[in-house]
Amino acid sequence: MNTKNLSEGFMRVVSKCNSFLDQGSPWRTAVSSSDLHPEFTGVFRLTEASSRKECRPFFIENKQVGLIRPDILAHLKPYTDVFHIPYSQGNDNIKVHLNPSLQTFEERSEAVEKVLLDLREKDVFKTLRGWRDEYFNIWYKFSEPPLMKMERAATCLFGVKQYGVHINGWTCHPTKGVCMWIARRSKTKPTWPNMLDNLAAGGLSSKHNIMECARSECQEEASVPNNLLDNLKPVGTVSYFYEDERGLFPECEYIMDLEVPEDFVPQNADGEVAEFYLWTIQEVLEKTITSEFKSNSALIAINFCIRHGLISPDDEPNYQQILEGMHAKLT
Repeated sequence: MNTKNLSEGFMRVVSKCNSFLDQGSPWRTAVSSSDLHPEFTGVFRLTEASSRKECRPFFIENKQVGLIRPDILAHLKPYTDVFHIPYSQGNDNIKVHLNPSLQTFEERSEAVEKVLLDLREKDVFKTLRGWRDEYFNIWYKFSEPPLMKMERAATCLFGVKQYGVHINGWTCHPTKGVCMWIARRSKTKPTWPNMLDNLAAGGLSSKHNIMECARSECQEEASVPNNLLDNLKPVGTVSYFYEDERGLFPECEYIMDLEVPEDFVPQNADGEVAEFYLWTIQEVLEKTITSEFKSNSALIAINFCIRHGLISPDDEPNYQQILEGMHAKLT
């Protein structure tokens, strides 16, 4: 594959991951929505245009923690004991507040949970059909105590920041040079089944800190032994903001690199990975721009190659734009 095709492919990956922000991007408008986000076909459909201008800010304790689309907001209005939504003939100045009488982490979490369970029972939102019984903390700032927790499947309804970890497994092959371990997700995964992914990854639930989450995902998804887990190297974050038919997804991923010995072969332990491949960097990059690769995971694999000097600013004309798209502003 020639350099131009790869470069244009990288920009499409960046645009897919930032579809909420990049409504005017030529990489979004140059192709149809089915081409731009083919992995949504039959799973989650990419919205035809960003709803950014119509979204309303969501506040807890007068701190903005999210954004709510108008179609979602309409279904929250009946729950006046939980959400304060001022009446307005227009939509321009509406701000949604969690009831200030809900003053503790527990009170807020329980009140919102009751609303979500009711909406789930009514089958109002597609995303709630994928209820996981897994909770994400809701922060104003990650450095501050969380304000509440929320069912993972519901977070996109409120456009609150989601956090996770992604682990790049790599090794230096004696003849092929730097190679990466790439996973193929199980066909039974509820989201993005059968797609290519990083060695291990997972959402940051309310019960784990970052390194605990990374170690747990490595053990469950790739059977990485403890002695190798000590080599986990935090290397920064990647952030992006996309939108699909379920809602809004402002996500920040904590990235880890894990160098493994040449003879290490990952084995899945939780049924979420179908198989693993050890690919050269060229093979990985060519796959990242196809519909086979989960978009955010493709972005993180490209990030690995940039950080390791495997993509050069002299050879990649969109180098700076790609880097900008890996660090989207989520607030």
